[in-house]
Amino acid sequence: MVVAACSSSPVLSVPGSNTSLSVSRGCEHLSQHQYEVCNAYLVNDSLLARVPYYEVGRQPALGPLALTRLKSRYYGAAGRFIIGQTKGWPRQVDVSVPSIRIVGAVTVSANLATATINTIETWLVRAEPKAGSKFGRVLFAETNAHHAISLEVSNR
Repeated sequence: MVVAACSSSPVLSVPGSNTSLSVSRGCEHLSQHQYEVCNAYLVNDSLLARVPYYEVGRQPALGPLALTRLKSRYYGAAGRFIIGQTKGWPRQVDVSVPSIRIVGAVTVSANLATATINTIETWLVRAEPKAGSKFGRVLFAETNAHHAISLEVSNR
């Protein structure tokens, strides 16, 4: 069974990357299916699909792989939103460590087909800075944005 999408602060790192995910009130306090849903969103959807797509999605060599991974985790309106969001972004971007806090209950349907998770998220993506500049222009930023994430169980 694969769960797909659309916290003390342990830090999770992306293998082979310098990007980490700050998780407040992580998944460890949850049990069984709620834990699986939480972990699927934080790690599989955000850390292993969305962050890499933001980082390398427009690069010729790595972009197609990042897009395939993103589409395997975010489909329908969620996938179209993220892909559309990055249109016009330069190839090289700086993705700051996202902060994702799980708030409230993680609900899973009785038949385990759907779930909802509520988060408060902070993201910052900038273009690479130009020579002589400390920071690049902001491409995407949200601070303490509340999200209700709907997830579906898929056997894809």
